[in-house]
Amino acid sequence: MLLANLFTNRIISSVLIAGTSVAAYAQTKPPTVDPTYGFPLPKHVASAAKPLPDAQWIWAANTSDKQTVYLRKAFTLRGKPQTARLFVTADNYFTAYLNGTQLGGTQLEQGNDFVWAKVRSYDVVEVLKTGGNLLAIEGVNEGGQAAVLARLEIDGKPAIFSDGSWKVAEAESEAWTTPEFSDATWASATVLGPASSDPWGGRLEGWPAPLTPAAPYLQHLPIPPVSIAVLENPTSLATLTWHSAQTDIEADQPVSGKPWAVLLDFGKELDGRIELKSNTAQQVTAGTGESDGEAVEKPYTTSDLDLTVGHPAYGAYSAFRYVKLTFPATQNHVSLTVSLDHLYYPVQYRGSFDCSDPLLTRVWYTGAYTAHACMQEDIWDAPKRDRMRWMGDLHVSGEVINNVFADKFLMEQTMTRLRQAAQGSHDFTSLPKNHVNDIPGYSCAWIAGLADFHRHIGDMAYLKSQHDALVSMLAYFQGEFDEDHVFVNKLGKWPFVDWAPDFNADGPMARATTQLFMVHAYREASFLFAEMGDRLSSAIATAWADEVTKSAQAHLADPTGTFSDRRQENAMAIYSGVATYSQTKIIYDHILDPGSAAWNKVATPYYNNYVLFAMSEAGHTQAAMDFVRSYWGGMLAEGATTWWEGYDPSWDKNNFHAHLQADNGTGYFVSLSHGWSAGPTNFLTERVLGVRPTSGGFRTCDIAPDLGDLAWASGTVPTPRGDLTVKVVKRGHLVDYRFAIPRGTTARVRLLGQLPGTDTKPLGETATTVYFSTTLKAGHYGYTLVVPEANVAPKG
Repeated sequence: MLLANLFTNRIISSVLIAGTSVAAYAQTKPPTVDPTYGFPLPKHVASAAKPLPDAQWIWAANTSDKQTVYLRKAFTLRGKPQTARLFVTADNYFTAYLNGTQLGGTQLEQGNDFVWAKVRSYDVVEVLKTGGNLLAIEGVNEGGQAAVLARLEIDGKPAIFSDGSWKVAEAESEAWTTPEFSDATWASATVLGPASSDPWGGRLEGWPAPLTPAAPYLQHLPIPPVSIAVLENPTSLATLTWHSAQTDIEADQPVSGKPWAVLLDFGKELDGRIELKSNTAQQVTAGTGESDGEAVEKPYTTSDLDLTVGHPAYGAYSAFRYVKLTFPATQNHVSLTVSLDHLYYPVQYRGSFDCSDPLLTRVWYTGAYTAHACMQEDIWDAPKRDRMRWMGDLHVSGEVINNVFADKFLMEQTMTRLRQAAQGSHDFTSLPKNHVNDIPGYSCAWIAGLADFHRHIGDMAYLKSQHDALVSMLAYFQGEFDEDHVFVNKLGKWPFVDWAPDFNADGPMARATTQLFMVHAYREASFLFAEMGDRLSSAIATAWADEVTKSAQAHLADPTGTFSDRRQENAMAIYSGVATYSQTKIIYDHILDPGSAAWNKVATPYYNNYVLFAMSEAGHTQAAMDFVRSYWGGMLAEGATTWWEGYDPSWDKNNFHAHLQADNGTGYFVSLSHGWSAGPTNFLTERVLGVRPTSGGFRTCDIAPDLGDLAWASGTVPTPRGDLTVKVVKRGHLVDYRFAIPRGTTARVRLLGQLPGTDTKPLGETATTVYFSTTLKAGHYGYTLVVPEANVAPKG
């Protein structure tokens, strides 16, 4: 069976492997590709298992450009070992010595700024001796950050680590590399962090042990490949054997004079690194890719690994699905044990969604898995790149996390760090140093994300801890407006909106959309102040929102009733509440209706999140569902297992990854796992299932299902005091509604239909839509309502 969608014709054979290490959980998994689903969680996330001892990055107390340091570690052996291997690297370069013997080192390589990322290893058994020994490393820093990392393994066990017990000097002394030299006057080395710490750990290749993450709450899980394919190189393999139970590869090829390669498929996008073990000394290059094309043509990470008996070799941490293993021409026999060291944040899938359209169910879970993949040390934009905290991304993925996991720890940590970075060294009672991520719209997203989080989780202590940060950020906003309350980017920041023309640089549309988002932020700030009991600040925020809304109507709205001819600005006009009822109808008819000319211009999956909500707010949830089917369903049809950073159905599908666009570029660098694209999960929960919290910690909520053409839908939304469940089933003119509302929650319910025997009350001259409204406390409820003829939709 050939690999699906392999973009070249170079496959000459492939073996499909059945079974994975999580097969025991197959019966309990929802329709998600998350391999961690069903695994037990630590009782306390932040106090998971204590990491095993490992080396630490060390240097002198001070770091400077063009600096050389000299590091020493003395140790004693009771006898001569049978095996010994030193693993070492340094940013930027090193030279290593043992007992005065130079072992090797690194130096400048043109075009390679990451020489340090490849760990060097040396067989040192012949250099060691019984009694006193001395390991010495000269480290060279060209500029910026600098550090040395070393680990000596003796008889297969770690024996010596770089740590604070090493001695360091910045001046070279004669015979400093020998055991006889006295370093009594040298200072103790400064520890900069564990082997896994940023900025080095994520790119490190060839380290001999699992890099225990700097965050102790992350967990490891070995994942085997699901298939192997032989890439055509000059001759076929004579033999290829795959033992799935042990994940072993054995292959023989006649010596051809050219390198040869195999391609591993792990079946889904995963965070982690490749792990290889061998019973013989071998060399292999491991290249990773989120797509088969990326892995074969331009791997995102490339690790040149020297395999030795008894020592696992590891590639760099990244996110990928495929791994290309390339072997030297002279190596005609391969015997490897292969797995992916999957690194994940342990969290429970409390939220759920299911419906009569399996495609929409799959879309919901793909978004949940995408957000989960972004939960690492912090909540990142993407696990391949940038692997950073971006608040715009978190506004979308964070709400997915609220709806699916109800995570508190990582959400609070990430939002706090984002806001602190914007504040700089200033106290929160003074103005921030910058916008969040240097982007005005991302400061709006921080406020909006804080409000979303509070509605779901209701951690009042955390909210109050952000009070001054909220006040100072709103005050910072005021410096961005002119005398007419128009956002003019006075502070000269980057008013990024979307990776689309007119929205990714300073310009009229980017400024206008940012101003509209600021209105939303002001109103969310007013809500948060009211929750904290700060009525004065709440009133001030509302007044500012009203002023900026009035300004937007005066200076941004077109006489036609729209806000420009683009989806991004108009969607935000509705999402922010700036657009009036009549403008909302006009915007939908002329801009947001999928048949309009505005859809010929690119919008990323990120901003299409706001488009979905604006379409639904305009009364077109059915059209929004159809958009989800065609757009996000289009990614699934092209093989997505997580949502992509950029997508347009019109882009070339021949080797799709090479044609994706984002970040002002096109190509493989575009992420295939991006949290900002997971918006449909929120849309299906909040607008189709219809569950939306309206006050902190789900004290109150709205339940207003809008199934459109679906025959049925059901789902669960986590709250602090239990799960809220909804199930809706259509039966011709009847609709069955079932609710379970947890204690401490009051739900305002609005249901399509009327109680049997109730007269229909038209909402207009021709409208016959009727709704049943009620308020429910905690408990289990069931209603069967009659739907008038005009409201009976075809079954989905």
